[in-house]
Amino acid sequence: MIALVTDSTACLTQAEARNWNVFLVPHTYRLDGNLYTETFEGENGAYVSVLRNSREKISLQASEEQFYHLFRSLKRNGMEVLCTVLSSRLSGAYSAAITAAKRVGEGIAVVDSQLTAGGLYLLISRIREEIDKKQMSLSEAAALCERLRGRIGVAFSVEHMDALRKSRRIGVVRQSVGSILNRRPVLLLRRGGIISCGLARGWQEKSELLAAQIPHDTERLVVQYYEKKKEAVQFASSLKKKLCVPLILLREIGPVLSIHIGEDALAVSWEEKE
Repeated sequence: MIALVTDSTACLTQAEARNWNVFLVPHTYRLDGNLYTETFEGENGAYVSVLRNSREKISLQASEEQFYHLFRSLKRNGMEVLCTVLSSRLSGAYSAAITAAKRVGEGIAVVDSQLTAGGLYLLISRIREEIDKKQMSLSEAAALCERLRGRIGVAFSVEHMDALRKSRRIGVVRQSVGSILNRRPVLLLRRGGIISCGLARGWQEKSELLAAQIPHDTERLVVQYYEKKKEAVQFASSLKKKLCVPLILLREIGPVLSIHIGEDALAVSWEEKE
């Protein structure tokens, strides 16, 4: 049996993880000196208000030891492991998992998802489905993961670039991109790095620019939000009408990603048809 391992930015519910045989390695974060552990979707408590009212905001990536102990435990229980975590260009979690896998030995495959958030969720759920349907070997599952990630995209808007610049995760985004005259940056995750796709003024323009990034042959969508659920529901409804997508999930942007992209972000992830 192949167990899947991912990190807590994947916005999985505990029920989904249990049903799909997925094991979560959590990131932690510190707000004004208090340490918190990010966990499953819907189980992070009142992090929105705590995060908004905190001055010190620091995220701490999942460690090599966390991956090592989980990999070793799963292997001792007779399972092979396919691990895919958020993009190596956004976090050191991938490197930590690679090092841990080498310590454990055979039976562990680690693949750079080049994704995060809803994109990572879509990747994990599709991998589980294909592994079970086709009874894949570990090497076949790892190769599938590398192919699937190219069919998945992530776009998001932020209120300003301050949090991203502070996190040093903006990749090739021009330093001049920012909030000017009420224009908000809209960004893409491409090959694991963040790039700019334009500026939008107001909610309508922002939602249209986000929607414009989504291919017409999309079959699944995840819309994510920070606190402003009503806006996210409205956006999801407009996408359903425009694209006739059979499945749209609504999820929160968790505390760790919120620290890095700032508050009031809106994101959409999609999976193209094969």
